[in-house]
Amino acid sequence: MSSNEIQSRNFRYHIIEGTLYISTGALISAQTIMPALIKRLGGGDVLIGAWPVVVYLAFFLPQVISANNSGTAQYRKPIVIKLGLIQRLNLLLLACAIAIWGETSPTLTLIVLFLLFISNQATSGYVSPIWMDFLAKTTSPENRGRLAGWRISFAAILGLVNGFILTVLLVMISFPYNYVAAIGLAFFYQISSLVAQQKIVEEQPSAVTAPVRLSELFARMRFIVAGNRPFRRFLVASALLTGSFSSVAFFTVAAMKRFDLSESAVGIFTVLTIIGQILSGVVLGWVADTKGTKSALLICGISLLLSIVTALFAPSVIWFYFVFVFMGINVGAEMYMRYNFAVECAPEGDRPMYVGIMNAWFAPVYLISPFAGWLCAVHGYNFVFWLSLVIGSAGIILLAKTPDLRAEKLALSSK
Repeated sequence: MSSNEIQSRNFRYHIIEGTLYISTGALISAQTIMPALIKRLGGGDVLIGAWPVVVYLAFFLPQVISANNSGTAQYRKPIVIKLGLIQRLNLLLLACAIAIWGETSPTLTLIVLFLLFISNQATSGYVSPIWMDFLAKTTSPENRGRLAGWRISFAAILGLVNGFILTVLLVMISFPYNYVAAIGLAFFYQISSLVAQQKIVEEQPSAVTAPVRLSELFARMRFIVAGNRPFRRFLVASALLTGSFSSVAFFTVAAMKRFDLSESAVGIFTVLTIIGQILSGVVLGWVADTKGTKSALLICGISLLLSIVTALFAPSVIWFYFVFVFMGINVGAEMYMRYNFAVECAPEGDRPMYVGIMNAWFAPVYLISPFAGWLCAVHGYNFVFWLSLVIGSAGIILLAKTPDLRAEKLALSSK
């Protein structure tokens, strides 16, 4: 096959892999299904509150170490496949543990649940910078925005189907086998995604570099951040927008309290969020490839601010429908566009390091969610919404002032 044919083939398999993998979020969501499982196993509010913190830290913290070690191999694919298999096997083990001990030993099951999910997330976090470099090596820069968009949109469609399947499983099958079936189905999807990933061709070897010592690693990170102005501004702007995003966790409860809604509204809000993801994926992918990744990120950030403004001033529950569509636009695309922007800021050999720095930078920001919950309890939801709006607006202004290297390249190529 020619290089163009390989790129086209890789594009298709990256879409299939992403669709299968990302869609499993509906089956093992850290925001819905896993807290419900913890509660069903007898875990209290403290454990439920600790769950997202554990998940985020386990995912983000190993990434700089991974990026430091990524240069020891010429090819990324074997590492991505090997660690991807280990990560997915944690889900299979978790399903088995719930089936065996879920009803008879719930405390033991809770311990195993936390340990296996920490292992799952840590492995996923470790492989993340290497995977992004693998994706960048095996796709054309001109198509990465569209690739992210198609992955997001197709995954959202399949995620919607999986949401209905999850509802049937939870209702039709008795505990604990309903959760076993859901996690087992997620494992099947993720193993299938690994099969698709195996078919991607990595043509060119990467330059081999030795890992540096820990003291030198932090010095190198400081050098990268201090010496790359677009990347530095992007990190600060994204941290502000991530802090602003903490308010979205309270949209549902704020709407239910303000308009005295039943729990059936949760299903409607979920569907509207997924619709936002479906609509945003392809459109923002096209924007990223034609106007620059920063433009797509700005649309994501503005959508977040629109969701907060609408939540603040919504005179009826109908307006909250727009809140969740706007939120879906942000949730669907922002993370993947951030990955693309970080890669665009990096020299080819440093792509894993830039991704690792970006994600390690976000780790402490995600810890503010419990603080936002405390502010809601003390001052009310609107106080948190206003605070998030101010912080997010500062992030948008800084992001708008950040140079867009991709857009500059597009402008030069059009001359």
